[in-house]
Amino acid sequence: MTALKRKFIIPAAIAIGGLGWWLIPHYNAEDEAYYISVLCAVSQQNEHQLHKDMQNVIEGSNSDYALQKIHFIPALANRVINDWKTLTPEQKQQASYNSSQCTQLIRAQK
Repeated sequence: MTALKRKFIIPAAIAIGGLGWWLIPHYNAEDEAYYISVLCAVSQQNEHQLHKDMQNVIEGSNSDYALQKIHFIPALANRVINDWKTLTPEQKQQASYNSSQCTQLIRAQK
């Protein structure tokens, strides 16, 4: 391999790797905890409505005059809902009665 090829391939590989990392969604622990608490606060009776209910709570909590509005992140909501769906029926029943236990159960699914 010539020096010219190395000078081109190595930076190109680094750029492609950086772009790949940048395109993968990254959520901080604070956002994830917020979405878990919202899921535990909404009624879990209808699993098909969870996404819409979470969106209504998150976007509905924005004040009209807020300078920084919280935007709903569908992928993060889906991830939290999928964690909820992996709970057993007994765990879901426990979670529906106690929001702190709900939070612990969903976090344990990670």
